[in-house]
Order: sequence, then structure tokens, then C-alpha cells
Amino acid sequence: MTRRSLLILASTALAAVKGKRVKHTLGFRAFVPDGWTAEASETGMTLSPPGAIIDPKREDNPEVYWLWSAEYDQTNEEEYIKSVRERFKQSGMKVDREGDLEQFSQPSRPGVIYTFDFIHPERKMPYRIRVFAFHHKGRPLMLVATGQRDKLMARDAVLREIVKQTEWL
Repeated sequence: MTRRSLLILASTALAAVKGKRVKHTLGFRAFVPDGWTAEASETGMTLSPPGAIIDPKREDNPEVYWLWSAEYDQTNEEEYIKSVRERFKQSGMKVDREGDLEQFSQPSRPGVIYTFDFIHPERKMPYRIRVFAFHHKGRPLMLVATGQRDKLMARDAVLREIVKQTEWL
């Protein structure tokens, strides 16, 4: 397959993300891809892809996606990333990527992505935490993705679409 064919397939896959917007009482509207579910909480919402079952008592769920307004729970991007780094440091776990930073920009949503890669100590498999920290209308939102590295990598385009279409009202 040629490079041009791969680019066409990739752009088609991105264009194929369909879904709906779900309003949160805090005043933002989250993009929820078709087949996904959204469960609201006081400070944000958990987004679940088809077939994903989240056990809130476990830290090793295969994949969890949480969208929240840092503005309302008094946590800013820097504090959150610092706390993640500190938890890794205290745990003594070997981290392959310690919050590598990627600049990204969606239309009217400047932001950054932090990536942490590590081997889960109990599951003995590659896990990842990705934090999409972005602003819309000058107000902060964060999408945190955590779980098995291959699952998160496979959902990268969908996660970027969630960020692209999530907005403050």
C-alpha cells in the first residue's frame, strides 16, 4: 500500500467518527462517539467505548476515559500532571515515558497531550496514561485516558475527535 493510500484511509477513518453531544450541568457539551456511553458526575463525565466495563474499585481497568472541567474541581493541568509524576515516583515503578509532551491544536482548542507509559506491576503488561489538556473559549477541560497501551493507541483518532468536538456553551 502506498503512502498516499494510507493517508486517504487515515483521513477517511477520522471523518467516519460520528456521535452526539451530551450536555453537562457544568456548562460544557461533550462529544460522545456512536456506541459509547457517558456517565455524568459532579465534575465531569466518564466515557465508555462499546464493550468496556469499568470497575471503580480497580486501578487496572483495560481502558477508562474521563472528561472533566479542572475549573470546577480546583485542579489545574500543572497540578494534575505533577501529582501523576509524584505517584509514579512514590510507587517505584519504572516509567518508559514520564509525561512526554506533545503540542496539539484543534480548531479553537489549543492544548497539549501528556503521555505516561509504564508496565503495570500486577498485570505485567504495557499501560498508558494520556492527558489531553485543552481550552475552549479560554476555559480548561481535560480528557484523561488510562488503560492498556494498545487499546489507548488504537483509540487515538477517536480521542482527538472527542477533544475537537467538546465545547463550552
